[in-house]
Amino acid sequence: MEDKIGELIHKIQTFILPRRCRMSEFFINFDPLKHGRCTRVQFGRAIDTIGIRIPDVDAELLADHFTEIGPNVQKPQVVNYKAFCGLVDEVFVDASDMDFKQPGDDWGESGGGRMSPTSQMEMMKASMTSFIPKPVEDEERIHHIMHRLATMCKARGICWKYLFVDFDRGLNPSPSRMNPMRGGKCSASQFKRLFPFKKEFSDDDINYLMNRYSLNGEGDPSKPMPQGVDIHFQAIHNDISEVLSPEPPPFPMSNLVLKPDGTQWDHMSLNPVKKIQSKVVEKRCRLQEYFADFDPLRKGFCTAGQLKTVLTILNLEKEIDRNDFNHIVDAYSREDGMFCHALFTRDVDAAFSVPGLEKEPLATTMMPDATSTAPGRRNRMMLSDKKKDSINAFEDKVRARIKKRRILMKPFFLDMDKARKGLVTRNQFLRVMGMLGFELDPREVALLAGYYCDRGNHNDFNYVDFIKACDPPVVEEETAMSQLNAPYQDQAPSKYFNGAKIHPLDSAYGGMYSP
Repeated sequence: MEDKIGELIHKIQTFILPRRCRMSEFFINFDPLKHGRCTRVQFGRAIDTIGIRIPDVDAELLADHFTEIGPNVQKPQVVNYKAFCGLVDEVFVDASDMDFKQPGDDWGESGGGRMSPTSQMEMMKASMTSFIPKPVEDEERIHHIMHRLATMCKARGICWKYLFVDFDRGLNPSPSRMNPMRGGKCSASQFKRLFPFKKEFSDDDINYLMNRYSLNGEGDPSKPMPQGVDIHFQAIHNDISEVLSPEPPPFPMSNLVLKPDGTQWDHMSLNPVKKIQSKVVEKRCRLQEYFADFDPLRKGFCTAGQLKTVLTILNLEKEIDRNDFNHIVDAYSREDGMFCHALFTRDVDAAFSVPGLEKEPLATTMMPDATSTAPGRRNRMMLSDKKKDSINAFEDKVRARIKKRRILMKPFFLDMDKARKGLVTRNQFLRVMGMLGFELDPREVALLAGYYCDRGNHNDFNYVDFIKACDPPVVEEETAMSQLNAPYQDQAPSKYFNGAKIHPLDSAYGGMYSP
């Protein structure tokens, strides 16, 4: 019996400590004469007014324990509520903590010391963590609900307790606040309003979950939720966290997985020196000037590392890979490993300079043109003869249709090429051909891309070359464009007259018009 009374007193203390309310305030209206006693019915009503929901049997047990019998006790006021309030208020006044008393503090006639902050926090923590979910009849159903709840929280990245943190009370406990700070509790209406999975869970499942984790009341989880009941959402969070991994979710990332490409390109069979030569001609740079910084004695040799430095300075390193670089080093190195940059420079400069030209004054040289820089600017796929024939046949069809309908293709491609690079993507090419009335299938697009994607990839489509092949200009247009772009020439003198005098062509007419 004494253990039961102590358990009930501890339950009441756990409830009133975070709310900082005094039990005697709820008995004043039942004791106008202030003699410290009330009836048994008034005792139960006062406990219900506080908000502590205990069974009627436990309330009767407390009333029997504090009932007094004596000559000064007049029925029916037989329950000594003053002794009950003093026993419950010991949670605020503890005689074992006198060292926390400060000068000037008035703690009443009991002379007890104030409860230490550590003890208060332990009591408050006990009020938060001592919750035990109610047993249910259908354990399989509640396990299924909790499993679905945990799975959906994990899939959607939801932290359960953060959904209800706005309804967790303030920092300082107060009688006006029904739940303490971080108590992990909210009202039933708040819980149902913030429940995140209303579409996935039925109302019966939500009520079943709420009844299991209801804080006060002795209702059956299978029955409807009574009014004024709090829900311990922190306990739900703890149960969910047990089955979830404590590690944070993996950081989303997309690994670069390159598909195997068996395409053969022109640069694979091209001499690396030719690649560098085409870029040197395009940029109009002189290698000898950069190698001179690493060869103060002008012996014509340097190290392989210095060669790599020169290529990096000239931004030519990206044009060749490691195998091409090793090929150049092996081709121009002597036995001790020194690189002969003089011979390398001579071979590269052969594109725009002829050694010993001063010894042949009548010799003529050709200036570098587009064909000299083509190996560095173009990198086409190596196609078989059968594919080339198919491309030619398709171009004939396009050429015939353009000539018949007089279609102008260039403006459509320029709309896609805002930067005027002469390139469009394969999808843009397909869109342009669709606007022009050519319904191409993926096989035909891939076939054309194999020839006109000449930048070393499968996406950049050279529409300029495609237009030249499918819609070549007429002879008159080419002549006009060549004359327009030709250098300026003075007007040649007339063959027939000079001023007012006419000069007939004697050779043509045998001198018959001569005076």
